[in-house]
Amino acid sequence: MDHQHTEHHHHHDKAPKNYWLGASLVLAFLAIGGYFLWQYWPTLMINTIKWQREINGQLSDLIYDAKDHNGAIYSLAGLSFLYGVFHSLGPGHGKMIVTTYLATNPAKVKASLIMTVVSAFLQAFVAIALVSILLAFFNSSMREINSAADRFITLSFVAMLLLGVIVAYRALKQAWQLIKQQKHHHAHSHDCGCGHKHFANAEEINQATSMREYLAIIASIGIRPCTGAVLVLLFANMVDMYWIGVVSAILMAIGTAITTSTIAIMTLSGKKLVTKYLSASDDHQPSFTPLAFKLLGGILLIVLGTILLNSQSYGMSPVL
Repeated sequence: MDHQHTEHHHHHDKAPKNYWLGASLVLAFLAIGGYFLWQYWPTLMINTIKWQREINGQLSDLIYDAKDHNGAIYSLAGLSFLYGVFHSLGPGHGKMIVTTYLATNPAKVKASLIMTVVSAFLQAFVAIALVSILLAFFNSSMREINSAADRFITLSFVAMLLLGVIVAYRALKQAWQLIKQQKHHHAHSHDCGCGHKHFANAEEINQATSMREYLAIIASIGIRPCTGAVLVLLFANMVDMYWIGVVSAILMAIGTAITTSTIAIMTLSGKKLVTKYLSASDDHQPSFTPLAFKLLGGILLIVLGTILLNSQSYGMSPVL
């Protein structure tokens, strides 16, 4: 019995060392990554704006050509789809939210894919609804519609920041629960037979809140209308072919959904490999590692939300 207790004690000492080593490496990586992001963010934004203007010009030309040539409709459909695929590879908060959350929180592949697909389509539908309502009921100008889209975008950045606060708060709350459970465990012997369940594993701790967090993520991404979709809808309305704008917006959403879903799967696969490599703690012991990562994810979302709110001063055309 003493031998088992000593072995258990040694393992208990080993786990925190592995945890702190892993945490230190992750923090060092994030610090270096954060520094480079901070340094090159303005350049990245300027290049993104330049590329976006070029492709927007091509989209508008194809919409005007579509009025006289049916062949241009197919070209527009293809370019809209590719716009969705490649545009969503650029720097933008949709992927930032998804990758940050999935990398730092327990998540299932099916739920993650549903989340990314629904978010992409919601962006397109918000754009269609916003432009349609402003044109039909308020006869708004292009400038007024773009201004309304900007307000929605600012709102989505605030939603991202609030999501970060919620995730960080829940991680701290769950960590406190684990600390209390540990104290309870030390008050009883390991095999006290008191009938109490001393520990809740990471899965049990997180499953109660993950669905609400998924909905919050969908809302924070989806509330942001796709600027590419807003643009094609406005140009399509100018040539009296609004339906082409709607179809184009939906094709953009399909392209975006493919890219973000692929990124989500890659994130989860990478996380699985890292978790397998770092997992050295005993299953019977409560692990703070998932909660530490969850807290880190919340902090990252707060930082990214703040950066994106400030990025609007670059005149960035926002929806990625």
